Amino acid sequence: MKQIQIVMPNSELDALNEILKDAHVGGMSHYRMEGRGHTKPEELEVARGTMKYTPEYIPRIKVEVVVKDEQVEELITNILNRLGNAGGKIFVVDVPIVVDLRTSKRGESAL
Repeated sequence: MKQIQIVMPNSELDALNEILKDAHVGGMSHYRMEGRGHTKPEELEVARGTMKYTPEYIPRIKVEVVVKDEQVEELITNILNRLGNAGGKIFVVDVPIVVDLRTSKRGESAL
């Protein structure tokens, strides 16, 4: 099993949710956060437009899902095809053990 972490602009959450539903991914978690990277933040007007401010950090969203190994490449391809111009990153991490707290199922059956 793999955990896929997607860091992207907030505005793309609904589109990513549809991609995950189409791929029959059972669940997802998302977090609102801020960060900095290669993308330059846009200058903001403050104080009724009399001053300008460039924030250090850009609002982002991080989505985490755990999927079967055979779903990873197809899911990444679908995300790139539909959200490739949005910016962000995809990280894939091995998940050696998964346990469902309610049913005590382990492994892929816990997904």
